[in-house]
Amino acid sequence: MCSLPSHVTPEIGQHDNARYAVPDVPALLDACDSVELKAVMAEAEGRRTAESLGFDLGKALTSQVYYLDTPGLALEAAGLIVRIRRTGDAGADATVRIRPADPAALDPELRRRKGFHVELDMVCDGFVCSASLKTRLAGATVQEAAAGRTPPGALFTPRQRRLFQNYAPHGVPLDGLSLFGPVLVRRLSGTARGWPHPLAVQLWEFPGEPLLELSTKIDAADAAASVARWPSFLDLHRVIPRLFRHTKAQTALRVSAPRPAYG
Repeated sequence: MCSLPSHVTPEIGQHDNARYAVPDVPALLDACDSVELKAVMAEAEGRRTAESLGFDLGKALTSQVYYLDTPGLALEAAGLIVRIRRTGDAGADATVRIRPADPAALDPELRRRKGFHVELDMVCDGFVCSASLKTRLAGATVQEAAAGRTPPGALFTPRQRRLFQNYAPHGVPLDGLSLFGPVLVRRLSGTARGWPHPLAVQLWEFPGEPLLELSTKIDAADAAASVARWPSFLDLHRVIPRLFRHTKAQTALRVSAPRPAYG
């Protein structure tokens, strides 16, 4: 997993001249529900890749993505990500994510709940396990929260609030957080030649440094074979990923000015 001090600004890494290769899948794969493989590119090369794969970004759904944290990013430092997202008229959602997560330490009762998901994500040149609890919202609810008229706690279920309390730093309340964003994200899903699983293309319109992510989510049972095939698929379509110094959430927190989420 990539982790850098909070003062480091987002920066695109250089191309690796060697053939792209994913790292070995860790043993905790058996404790995960799925694996997500990713290839991240700068905007210009990402748009060319999307076009060559047959994805028309002009038809993408646009989301407004907000993150909640303290001005000093105490949640990020604790491995806690809190996000709300609105996608046009298609609805909205609220997510509490633990990253990195230890599957063995997770509440067994939570593991059985609808919307709770444990995933192995490919990040930079390694894998990191994350656990998230997501619920659906009304788009109008996110608008109210973005305008500061609804306290953040009202957007999350009791189980999500309990998950937050279990991992948040002592003395950091959900309703006292700051709001970061929105970041506009354009998303398409579909398929492409040479890959048997669904693909997603996301263009994150960060100020000054937009990036495009090509990703695929795979059931854990199919992960080992798919991880081995991923470099060949990227080679087939001349996709050359770059290593970015921050995740999307980390970048969003750094390019957005925090403002009080309520009041």
